[in-house]
Amino acid sequence: MGREAVAATPNDHPNRATVLNTLGIALQTLFEHTGQTSVLEEAVAMGREAVAATPNDHPNRAGFLNNLGNALGILFERTGQTSALEAACSCYHEAAVSTTGGTRTRIAAYRRFAYLVSGPDAPQAGLTALEDALDLVEMLVPGHLVRTDREHQLGLLSGLAGEAAAAALAAGKPERAVELLERTRGILAADTLGMRSRDTIRLREYEPHLADELDQLRSRLDGLDHPGSASTRIPGAAENPEAVRDADRRLADDRREAHAAWQRLIARIRGIPGFEGFLQAPSISELARHAQEGPVVIVNTGSARCDALILTDTPDNPVQVIPLPDLTHANAVDQVRRMLAAQSATADHRLDPRERIKAQQEILTVLAWAWDSISEPVLDHLGHTATPRPGKPWPRVWWCPVGLLAFLPLHAAGHHKRDAGRPDDTRAVLDRVVSSYTTTVRALSRTRPRSATTPTLVVPVADTPGAPLPGVGDETTAIAALIPDARLLTTPTRETVLRALPGHRIAHFACHGHGDWTDPARSRLILTDHDTAPLTMADITALDLTADLAYLSACDTSVTAPRLADESLHITGAFYLAGYRHVIGTLWPINDRIAAEMAADFYAQITDNGTTPPQSDRSAHALHEATRRLRTDYLNTPTLWAAHTHTGT
Repeated sequence: MGREAVAATPNDHPNRATVLNTLGIALQTLFEHTGQTSVLEEAVAMGREAVAATPNDHPNRAGFLNNLGNALGILFERTGQTSALEAACSCYHEAAVSTTGGTRTRIAAYRRFAYLVSGPDAPQAGLTALEDALDLVEMLVPGHLVRTDREHQLGLLSGLAGEAAAAALAAGKPERAVELLERTRGILAADTLGMRSRDTIRLREYEPHLADELDQLRSRLDGLDHPGSASTRIPGAAENPEAVRDADRRLADDRREAHAAWQRLIARIRGIPGFEGFLQAPSISELARHAQEGPVVIVNTGSARCDALILTDTPDNPVQVIPLPDLTHANAVDQVRRMLAAQSATADHRLDPRERIKAQQEILTVLAWAWDSISEPVLDHLGHTATPRPGKPWPRVWWCPVGLLAFLPLHAAGHHKRDAGRPDDTRAVLDRVVSSYTTTVRALSRTRPRSATTPTLVVPVADTPGAPLPGVGDETTAIAALIPDARLLTTPTRETVLRALPGHRIAHFACHGHGDWTDPARSRLILTDHDTAPLTMADITALDLTADLAYLSACDTSVTAPRLADESLHITGAFYLAGYRHVIGTLWPINDRIAAEMAADFYAQITDNGTTPPQSDRSAHALHEATRRLRTDYLNTPTLWAAHTHTGT
C-alpha cells in the first residue's frame, strides 16, 4: 500500500515527502520481522528521498531526519558500515538544531545523536547534546499544562536523566552528572515544593512583566508543538496544495521566531543581577550541603554504563563514583520484572502454596542480586563492612535510585540467612546501615519549623466491604496505649481527614491503599467513602503543612507508573510533598497482622514504650530496628518485612 501511495503521488505534491517517510517507517518495521538487509536499505532510500523532497525550513523535516537516522543507525548495527553511522549522526544533529522542528522531535534527535556519536571528542559531544536536550524540557513541560498532560509529557522522556548522567561520567565530570540528575528528576515534585520554580517565583516578585512574558512564550511554544496536520488545518487541503505549503511555511516561521524569542528572554533574565543561573541546574556546592547528615547514594543505569554516585559534603571531593560492572540496564529491568511478578504471586491466594513459597524465594534471590550488584560495592566503599558494635551509633545512608531501580527495596538488599547479623555474616544492608530514601537531593533541604498542634491523628478503616482488615483493631489499640492523647477518627471520610490533618504533627493511616499505574494522581487511600469521594494522591499533594510524621500502614503507597519512576508520583511521595519530614510507606501489599506488629514496635521505640511523647526524629532508626526484628521471625517471607520504607531526613 505504501509503495502504491508513493507511485500515485506526483513528484511536486506537498504530501509526497510524508508518503515516502511513511513507507520508510513501514519498511523498517518489516525489517524487524524479516531481518532482510535489502528491506532496510530500501527504508534508507525512502528516507533519503523524503528528506530531499522537504525544504530545509519545513516543520516536518526534523521528523523525517529522525526516521532516516533511525534506519541508518540500524543499518550500521547490522552491517558495521561507518558511513551509515556518520550519516545517522548527521541526520540527528541537523534535526536536533532545527528550530522549526517540534520540541519532542528535537529532544529525541539529541538523545539518539548522543548515543551514536563516535570519535575522540564523542564523550563531550554526547554530553553537550544531552545538555541541549535538557534546555528544551522547559518548553516541553510548561507549567500551565494540567497535571495529567505534564505527566504524559514527562513519561515520554523516561530515561533521559540516566542518559545525561552517564554522558557526564563518560566525559569525566561526576559533579556535572549529579547536577543533571537533579535537573531532570522530580520535576513535578520540585514545582510543588517551589524548589525548581523558586527562580520563577523570585522573577515574578522582582520583574513581574518578564515572568508574564515567560508564561506567554511557554504557552505559545506548546501550541506550536501541537498544531495538527496541514490537512486538518486547511479547508480543502487536498485540492489546494499551495495553501498547505503556505501553512507549513507559516508554522515553520512561527516556531523559529518563538524559539528565538525564548532564547532572547532567557538571556535577558540571566543578565539581571542575582538571576545569572536562572532555570539552570543547581550547583554541586549547593547540593553537597544537603549531605551533611550522611551520604546520598544515587544509583544510575545507562545504556553504556552503570554507577553509584556518592554525594557527600566534602568540599574538595563531593562526588565519588563507584562503577557497578555487574549492573546493566537490561538486567535491572529483568530483576525489577522478577520482583514485581514474585510480589504478585505471593499475594495470589488462588495459587498453590508451594508456588507462593517459591515466589518468596524468588524475592530473596533478587535481594541477593541487588546486594552483589549495587549495595555491597557502595557500603564497602563507604567503609560500612560490619554491624556496628552494641552502643555504637548506626551510620545513615540515603538511597536515591534512578528510574526503574526505584522499584527495588535497596534497604533490604542482602544475603539473608539465619545467622544474619552476626559479625561473620553481615552481607545485608539491614546489618550495616540505617537506610532512608529521597526522591532527589534537593528534597532533603526542607527544614520547616514544627507546628504547635495536637500530636497524633489515627485513621483506621478496618471494615472495607469485601476486604476487611482484622489487624487494624490491634494496631489502633497498640498506638492508643503508647500515645494516650492520640485522636482517633472513628468514621474517617475524605472531608474529615483533610480537615483534621493540618491540626496534627503525626498522622497514622491503617487502611487499604491503591497505587494507580494508569493515572498516578488517582492513587488513593481507601476510607469509608472511597466509592464517592476518594482521598487521592492529588488531594494530599495539594496540602501545605508543617508536620513531622506520616505513617502509612497501607498497601502499595510507594507504587507508581514505571514511566514516571523518576517523578515519585505515589502516595508516599505526596505526603512528603505535603510537608511531612518523615514518611513511612510501602513498596507492595502488606499483611495487616504483621503491619500491626510493625507499627506497635515502631511507636514503642519512638515513645520509649509510651513514657514520652512521640519523637519523630527517631523514625528511620525505629523502622530499621522493627524491620530487623520481623526479619528474624519471618526470614524466608520477605514480603512481610521488606516492604516498609522511610522517606525524609
